[in-house]
Amino acid sequence: MIESVPPAGLTLSVVDDSATFAEMADEWRVLANQSSACFFMSWEWHYTWWQVYSTPKHRLYLLRVSDGDKLVGVLPLYSCRQGLALRHTLLFTGTGEARADEVTTEYLDVIAHPDYQKQVCDVVLDWISGCAGWDRVELRFLLDDALLVKAYRERGDLSIIERDVGNRYRVDLASSETAHLEKLSKSRAKRIGRSQRALEKEGGLTQSSVSSADELNQAFVLLAELNHERQATKSRKSVFASEKFNLFHRQLVAQVFANGSVNIHQFKLKNSLLAVIYCFYDEQTCYYYQSGFSRRESNKYMPLTFAHFAEIKCNREAGLAYYDLMRAEPPTYKEDFGCETTPMITSFIFCTPSRLWWFNARKAIRRKLVASLKALGIERS
Repeated sequence: MIESVPPAGLTLSVVDDSATFAEMADEWRVLANQSSACFFMSWEWHYTWWQVYSTPKHRLYLLRVSDGDKLVGVLPLYSCRQGLALRHTLLFTGTGEARADEVTTEYLDVIAHPDYQKQVCDVVLDWISGCAGWDRVELRFLLDDALLVKAYRERGDLSIIERDVGNRYRVDLASSETAHLEKLSKSRAKRIGRSQRALEKEGGLTQSSVSSADELNQAFVLLAELNHERQATKSRKSVFASEKFNLFHRQLVAQVFANGSVNIHQFKLKNSLLAVIYCFYDEQTCYYYQSGFSRRESNKYMPLTFAHFAEIKCNREAGLAYYDLMRAEPPTYKEDFGCETTPMITSFIFCTPSRLWWFNARKAIRRKLVASLKALGIERS
């Protein structure tokens, strides 16, 4: 662990070993609670990801900012070499895995104590601006109003590109069920009403939640099966086919189930399982993470739609502030749930202006090549 004292008077340490990462669990949790960090910024998520996905070629760069003995900021990064690049890229832990193994870590940011937000952002951006030994820092899936985004936009001394990566889709649970349903289009409301009558005629959906570790394991198996069935309708492979993805989630839920941060909900019509939803929780929000539903009954009963509405109702009654359907790029079915949206970006911070120029040049060359191939009738696979 390397330490330095930034101009702000805070101490910045670079944690580069798993043992120290593990020892940070308690103070990370305290800081996350103080800063109202979302579930995807929890120690459990990032440490588990590092244990499952890191390789000998990766190096941990976990930025730890302290005021004396008090932890006031954390920015979890690691380095890797992408493609044919000679220099390394820094990424958030939780991102950068192969597409087939992707765990979808979103809403990342620096974790900063409310009394130190500006100081912590300045300290970590000063460290990043050094960029010794790597080509760029790639910060994926940031909300447009993230602390880091606000901080680097105010500075103006960094070579940065922002790329639009869609929106966060989130239902504000402060509005009543009636007010929420009024946000839906007439055609969608009509279709929902038709499916609702069909479900009620057959006895209606029943919802159950996991209450033990054994039930959780069984529910995870059913989730994987229905997710595969759902993806098969789109000729896509289920992420549950990935050994790393499954290992990550098995280890994660074993750590967070007891404190109520995860659950898997099953929705049945009589004895037939129609849908399964996998959710994470923090103090304010239920995050819809993964799901599966019966392909045979999807047109008649719209099982996933009604599973979402059941979750929205339960979380509103539980006093949560939001039901978060996570990131998507429009057009998306998530637009049909009366959501509020927040833009999301991926930011690239380059060590020098010349690196930024070269990055843009390569992208331009690639776009022209793709366009030329398309003109010849050759599509990218």
